[in-house]
Amino acid sequence: MTTRLTTRRTIGAVLLLAGGAVLFSAAPAYAAPPAGLLCPPLDSGRIDVPDDPEATSITITVDDGFVITEVCVKAGAGPSGGGAVIIPVDPPSQTYTFEHPTGKGISHYSYSFEPVTTPTPSAPPTETSPAIVPIDSTSSGGGGGLDGGWILITGLGALALGSAVVGERVAVRRRQIA
Repeated sequence: MTTRLTTRRTIGAVLLLAGGAVLFSAAPAYAAPPAGLLCPPLDSGRIDVPDDPEATSITITVDDGFVITEVCVKAGAGPSGGGAVIIPVDPPSQTYTFEHPTGKGISHYSYSFEPVTTPTPSAPPTETSPAIVPIDSTSSGGGGGLDGGWILITGLGALALGSAVVGERVAVRRRQIA
């Protein structure tokens, strides 16, 4: 009987340790930058701006036959400077002037462009203010899938199973002693 009890305690302890290891391995790595900190390269590639706090506005121009469709801009240094945001250019334009919504100095930017298409005659375009879309883990094109949350659930399940096995054995042992 002692061997059987020792084996179950060992299994329970192993499950408990495995659950704890999985739980702590699911924590985020603090060295990795948070989502939205840097602009994606887009068509232009990432363009760094010299360290100039006065550079709060930039004008870009693309070659003839192309138009700018969106701009990503990141302000300041680190997360306190202002996260990367994507600004849609509507209507697309060959030249575009932009700034970060915080008004802080621009750290880097990138932009998308496409060939000019001749529109068919339609209603005259209306002026609208550009929509600013913050970059986060949902807008980076991940496409779903396993995002690491399953590791936490698996670890908690193993922890609960280990606790049940060990708890049952402790209760049985106490009843035998009493």
